[in-house]
Amino acid sequence: MNIRAMTRAPHAFARLLSVFGFVCVLPVCAAAQATVPTGFTDQLVAAGLSQPVGIAFLPDGRLLVIEQRSARIKSIRMGPPVAVDTVGTVPSVNSAAFERGLLGIAVDPDWPARPYLYTHSTHTGNKIRISRFTATGALSDPAGKIFLDTLSRHDLITDIPDNAINHNGGTVRFGPDGMLYVSLGDDANSAAAQDTTSLRGVILRLDVSQLPPGAGTATRAQIAAAGNPFSATGSPNAKLVWAWGLRNPFRFQIDPPTGRVLIADVGETTWEEVDETSSGGRNFGWPRMEGNAVNNAGAPIVGPLTGPIHVMSHSETGAASVMSAGIYRRLAGAAFAFPVAYEGDAFASDYYDGFMRRLERDGSTWTIAAPVAGQPSAEFWGSNFVAVSDYALGKDGALYYCRQFATPFSGPGEIRRIMGGESVSVETPVPSVSFAKPYPSPSSGRVEFSWSLAARSHVSLVIHDVRGRMVRALVTARQDNAGRYRASWNGLDQGGRAVGSGIYFARLVVDGRTFEHRVPLVK
Repeated sequence: MNIRAMTRAPHAFARLLSVFGFVCVLPVCAAAQATVPTGFTDQLVAAGLSQPVGIAFLPDGRLLVIEQRSARIKSIRMGPPVAVDTVGTVPSVNSAAFERGLLGIAVDPDWPARPYLYTHSTHTGNKIRISRFTATGALSDPAGKIFLDTLSRHDLITDIPDNAINHNGGTVRFGPDGMLYVSLGDDANSAAAQDTTSLRGVILRLDVSQLPPGAGTATRAQIAAAGNPFSATGSPNAKLVWAWGLRNPFRFQIDPPTGRVLIADVGETTWEEVDETSSGGRNFGWPRMEGNAVNNAGAPIVGPLTGPIHVMSHSETGAASVMSAGIYRRLAGAAFAFPVAYEGDAFASDYYDGFMRRLERDGSTWTIAAPVAGQPSAEFWGSNFVAVSDYALGKDGALYYCRQFATPFSGPGEIRRIMGGESVSVETPVPSVSFAKPYPSPSSGRVEFSWSLAARSHVSLVIHDVRGRMVRALVTARQDNAGRYRASWNGLDQGGRAVGSGIYFARLVVDGRTFEHRVPLVK
């Protein structure tokens, strides 16, 4: 997380000290709203929070906020008026260091039928815990309160090493496949990031669907997800690993339509990097690589390496600790949606320098998007995102963010949101887009899909099962020309395994508009 700039990059810390001194002398320079392009608005949602560090939405629109030091979970009822309630306190959290404490929260995708909250926190005995708690109260009433049953704690993992005070990771999020993804740092032991048994420098993928209700402690076998890269041959720890070779992936985001995981991996002295994966088995190279540069040519590696999709130079940009804001999606019914051109674009900011970059995808390549009116610079879409530690996309189309300190780096924190100037109709038919029925239907093998576009569009085509879980991402691209496009599905899932007979759904998303067909498979 953010301590990297202090412990690993003295040049950056010296620069920050001068900034801190300037802020202390001139309070008018305290952090306020961010600078964003013309047509966007940065708005305060809630203030007076005690070092908030992570956020997650309930399905009904209430926003959960966690406080790193107090280990409290709070909920924000949007109102009007906005109301902030205390949900409960995660017990026995060790927050006696800058990167320790309550670091991450996720909501069960089957809420309220499964009223579970999942947390990532550090504890006494130099361990990180991934835990599940049961919530009670107004589970589906956006105007009501919920409460944390602290006696219901069901630990998923309790023995993750936390020997160093930094590099703990800190994110827990569910993917569209229903699996729980967890980020863990290298615990300041760089070699451990290439040891898939060490639970360090990795993204885990856990299956929590079979855990019984109530308190308890899970076994590795209970939470090992089918389809993980080492599920057949690895150790009990390795069976949990989805990706590895990471230094400190404090914040990652998951794109619901495609399942793509956008990882912000905090660098050491030269580079910050953004990594991406939609399938398991990727080794992102640490400590052999930092960004695209060789960091330690002699470091052993496990298998081939995957490079970052974007890097930020410390010396050129002032970057010191990268944060992932995820991939933007225009949601039906959203009142504050970003313009159509933003569909499928990715955002990342820096915790210390406060700049935000907008990245545009073209096939398999990500580049800095062309500047728009009102940007602070050609490279930076926004600025003054200082001390921002997490992001979440709201149903209203706004990008919400969590600022740990309203005045860097002291005082209370706040939740804010960036609102676009468009409203997305709840109607989905669009005359300029057509999505043909799959052929053949039903199918015993390959299924063909076709669609037509009237103009350049951001397109994704994803296969889902009857529970809404992602099975296979077929297309995620910007298609530049009007015309007809095609794709096929061979009946394999994202990990290359054959799926069974049954009903599946092909979901085509074009610039935020969704089209869907049933896909019956008979084998």
